[in-house]
Amino acid sequence: MAPARILLTGATGFIGSRLLPLLNGHEVLCLTRDAQKLPALNGVKPLPADLTMPDSYRAAVTRFAPQWCFHLAWEGLPDYSAERCRANLAAGIALFDTLAASRVARVVVAGSCWEYGAASAAVDENRPGVDCGIFAASKDKLRRHLASLAQDSGFDYRWARVFFAYGAGQRSGSLIPLCHAAYSSGREPEIRSPDQAQDFIHIDDVARGLKALAAGEIESGVYNVGTGTPETVGHVVNIVAAHFGRPAPFSESPPAAGFWADMAKTTRASGWRTSIPLADGVRRTLAALDRAA
Repeated sequence: MAPARILLTGATGFIGSRLLPLLNGHEVLCLTRDAQKLPALNGVKPLPADLTMPDSYRAAVTRFAPQWCFHLAWEGLPDYSAERCRANLAAGIALFDTLAASRVARVVVAGSCWEYGAASAAVDENRPGVDCGIFAASKDKLRRHLASLAQDSGFDYRWARVFFAYGAGQRSGSLIPLCHAAYSSGREPEIRSPDQAQDFIHIDDVARGLKALAAGEIESGVYNVGTGTPETVGHVVNIVAAHFGRPAPFSESPPAAGFWADMAKTTRASGWRTSIPLADGVRRTLAALDRAA
């Protein structure tokens, strides 16, 4: 992976904070509203700006002339309102237009597995979204704009549909932090669908997957970023219960519903595979929550 000039959005977010250290050896310009949160790393420079205000960054990005861009930012989560989604969609379109004018060579974007909508079982990248919500629909509209712009302007893109990422620093309303908070206070967590299958992928694996997609000389298009293995919500809760010395609240049964990534295309193209087993990843997450308590 030869040194490159890289523009990174979302550098202080859940994914970006894990990806940034992996970009050592590159010149990385981080578009951020809070430069004080950036770690002091060699080759990393802040660009204080707001994605929703293109005039705040357009000239600086043009001067920097990034060869690559990782666009990971999606402001306001977990606010999935139409207003918030429209703002993020407009911000992404403006950023991509600026990158095209700057003659970027490659763009990697964090999409979402929710773009598959009401899916079931293993899903590959050709599956159309069905019954998608406003968040997924907005992501897909941004993807389609990127694909058209890339074709017209002659740059490569990888749209990474990230599955159910977890790890230290995830939102407090996510499954593992919620269960940790419940058991810490002596309560049983309230779980509605323990038999639901999800593709839980550790955030460090997500970051490595995005880097692998960026580094490979592969075709532009959509790529799944998951483990390819369905795990039930109940199984994850059982791991948390064991951490607290509590009995497993759920039987270990096959999933009754849900969807997960078909990883054949991503693995074939990039050679990347996940390396953190679910039990190890959940335990790491719980240890971080213990330290923060």
